[in-house]
Amino acid sequence: MKVESRMLKVNALRWTIDYQLLTLVLLITFGCSPNKHAHTEQYTCPMHPTVVQDKPGTCPVCGMELVLKGNPSQEGKITDELNYLLKPVNSTIISSIKTVAPVMKPMDIKIKANGIITYDTRAFATISSRFDGRIEKLFVKYNFQPIHKGQKILEIYSPELLTAQRDLLYLLKSDKENLQLIDGAKEKLRLLGASDRQIDQLVSKGKESSSFSVYSTEDGFIVNSSETSTNQSELEVREGMYVTAGQIIFKVVNPKNVWAEFDFYSKDVAQIKVNDPIQIKLEESVEELEAKINFIQPFYKDGQSFTKVRVYLSNSNGQYRIGQLVSASFNKPSKDSMWIPLSAQLDLGTRRIVFVKKGDTFQPLEVITGNQSDNWMEVLKGINVADSIAYNAQFMIDSESFIKIKK
Repeated sequence: MKVESRMLKVNALRWTIDYQLLTLVLLITFGCSPNKHAHTEQYTCPMHPTVVQDKPGTCPVCGMELVLKGNPSQEGKITDELNYLLKPVNSTIISSIKTVAPVMKPMDIKIKANGIITYDTRAFATISSRFDGRIEKLFVKYNFQPIHKGQKILEIYSPELLTAQRDLLYLLKSDKENLQLIDGAKEKLRLLGASDRQIDQLVSKGKESSSFSVYSTEDGFIVNSSETSTNQSELEVREGMYVTAGQIIFKVVNPKNVWAEFDFYSKDVAQIKVNDPIQIKLEESVEELEAKINFIQPFYKDGQSFTKVRVYLSNSNGQYRIGQLVSASFNKPSKDSMWIPLSAQLDLGTRRIVFVKKGDTFQPLEVITGNQSDNWMEVLKGINVADSIAYNAQFMIDSESFIKIKK
């Protein structure tokens, strides 16, 4: 019995030892094996790579959402779509904007220009002094005052004119039979500006006049002789002012004949010729007037970037007002050429560009343009008919400095 009892104790001790060894092996086996989720799934901050956590959350530095950290052994592949994104940000644009294709067709070139109604300078008349003298009385009070032919505009005192009057009166009193000298004295007065009526009045009165009246020879408006006056409503001459022989005192403009002057771009002037028909529309009017081009300014003047085109108009009934705004348009047929909507091109001043679609992005390209017709622009070089371009180029940019054109 003692032997059996001792054997049972030995077996129980062996079973306990075996159980403990098995438990230790299991603990070592499962406890020391690597946890893939604990060690491979790590989260990091895109802005601060030093921040690493084993679970999702936010960055303690900037507050951004943590992203799953990738396996460094895996390399990303650059596809065709990503290739565009790796270029500079100002060389391509991602957008779903509306696109159009260039069209080849003949089109009437419709050119428009703005202008203004102005005086016909050919109808300017001048009132000048034929002798030295002093203005005694001035009947014109302000610039642009209307006057009529034969209206007295000023009185002037002149020693030269006074001497010529006395010479005529002396001959009439002392040598009436000497008609040749008398006629010569009258002619001298005429050359000094006296009219036959004034000479007859002098002869009938028999007394010279210290002041000589000057009358207008034209209908129109009085204007200053120069543009140096700071106040355009004031006259440059005053009572008591001295004038010299040949000096222009006033100009008289006649509004019965006027000009319509238009500013055309130099590229548009190449399509225009003298006597070409042109349609004119006055400000706040829906009616178009048929006219023809009378003059094209053949030279560059006063730093202007436009070319003046002039149309002569008759204003006998006063339908045109000086300074009135006016617009003009004319049509010219053209041959087959490539056209795009005007909104599809962007004018940078010295260059024009369009945005050509390349895959899912748009690339700016420089184009050479020609004529413009209403809302269409002719393209001479830079793109093909098969290209697809953005319909509205303005939507593609924020500023001119954003664009980087491919050479």
